[in-house]
Amino acid sequence: MSRYLLAAEADKIQDLIFRSARLREVVGGSQLLDRFCKEMPPLLLEHFGGNKKDLLIHSGGSFRILFDRKAIAEEFGENLAEVYCLVTGGTLTVADPVEVDGDFATAGKQAEENLRQAKRRRGGWHSPSHLPYVAFCASCGVGLSVDQRKYHPDDEDDPQYLCQPCLRKADERAEQRADDAKSFLGRFYRTVVPSDAYIWPGRDKRRDIGERDPVEDIADYDGRRYVAYLVADGNEMGKLFNKCTTPEQMRGLSQGLERVMREALAAPTQKAMKLTEDREQFIPVLPLILGGDDLFALIPAPWALDFAVQFCREYEDRMRDLLQELEFEEETPTVSVAVVICKNKHPHRLAHEAGEQCLKEAKRLSKRLAKATGLQGKQFSVVNFEVMLSGGLVLPDEDERSLRPTLRPYWITEEIPEGWGLPIQHLLEARKVLEAVEMPRKRLIEFRDLYDRDNLPTRDDLKLWETDLEHLLARIDRNETQGQKMRAVLEQLGGDAKAYWYQVERGPGGHWHGHGLPDLLQAWDFAQALDQDGREEA
Repeated sequence: MSRYLLAAEADKIQDLIFRSARLREVVGGSQLLDRFCKEMPPLLLEHFGGNKKDLLIHSGGSFRILFDRKAIAEEFGENLAEVYCLVTGGTLTVADPVEVDGDFATAGKQAEENLRQAKRRRGGWHSPSHLPYVAFCASCGVGLSVDQRKYHPDDEDDPQYLCQPCLRKADERAEQRADDAKSFLGRFYRTVVPSDAYIWPGRDKRRDIGERDPVEDIADYDGRRYVAYLVADGNEMGKLFNKCTTPEQMRGLSQGLERVMREALAAPTQKAMKLTEDREQFIPVLPLILGGDDLFALIPAPWALDFAVQFCREYEDRMRDLLQELEFEEETPTVSVAVVICKNKHPHRLAHEAGEQCLKEAKRLSKRLAKATGLQGKQFSVVNFEVMLSGGLVLPDEDERSLRPTLRPYWITEEIPEGWGLPIQHLLEARKVLEAVEMPRKRLIEFRDLYDRDNLPTRDDLKLWETDLEHLLARIDRNETQGQKMRAVLEQLGGDAKAYWYQVERGPGGHWHGHGLPDLLQAWDFAQALDQDGREEA
């Protein structure tokens, strides 16, 4: 008997979640979306007389469900979209059901194509018209307010006009469901600490702050009050889902993927907790988006780069085990990660946008390497990062010069062909080397100025620049150990023992020359290892 596969997907999830102004409402939005995906489809399917086993995917705003009749599938999709709009204030795209007649893999690909077509047909969102004597929501600035209240009853802020979706997000946050083992936050925190004895960022008011603020909690770990945001996305996940040959395999991949992301984030979080013993039971990580293969999390800045490395390695190991368990053949799971480091007052939405740009660059590079090496199905995990200085509202345009003070993005593995860049572990190791010989901060600042973008000549006019480099090295050579280690680091991050420049051939656009030392100096305070406590006093 033929069955029908229904595909549906929430539209502009990140816009919906980040529409609210406060970080706690972002968590509330993710919690609201998570609860809708987990609880509403089973209830609605029961109303239609369906079987819960036919729920293949219902997480992260994506839905794949099997039905016995096409008419029931269509009616279910209409009801699901309507309830989603009422609960979240967002929209849900529902594709035409696809008949499954023995070949589930083909039906899955067609359902995905139908969904893409349905999204292209959908018009954009429309803001409500401004009417006299009607207030817009103070949080999102888009919805019409329905009530005036405080963001949190115990906070000292003034009451605000809020719309219904933002009120629901606030209610989700206000209930603090992190102590519920089945909730969005609870599932993650129970993975980190298998008990209810923990404190999460933003749970309590601290010091003179009049409200609960998770960013302030995390900023305590950096003397200059920097925080970091981790953005991650699994590579080639769409192709992997299209390779599912049975409903059971698709269901297992969907459920297992969320568990893998949660466990991969929990592993470095547990290491970070060992460095925060002065705050007993405090978990210094706050997941803001954690659904499917998407991740956006607030993490401590001092260990941001090493945290990303540990996350990538855990993801690869756990995802590899999952694919073997589900009997996928010859799959090498990888992930792309971006880290944005910024001041605690930097708007989280701008940090996320910067992270998305860094992530796109990382994913493009991973795909380009797979294509260039002929390994179309084998990508490599890659890490990109950005330190937002002096506001840093806009990322610089892509550099077209022959000399560039960077080698970003960086790779996780050492098995990268020559000319494609360096493993990020080289940055972490170089910092340990220079720190071990107590390299003076003054010398590091001089190197930072030497490699400054505005001070770099063209590749054909390096003579004067190389003279300045040798003068600087001569001053460092007064301490023989420091001189040797500095030259070793220059070669490790540059590759050329004469001019210390690494030739990058990532194509298209020809080759250029870069160096990893400027990247290290930019992220120096945020490249500490998770096995040491290097916090500076405020």
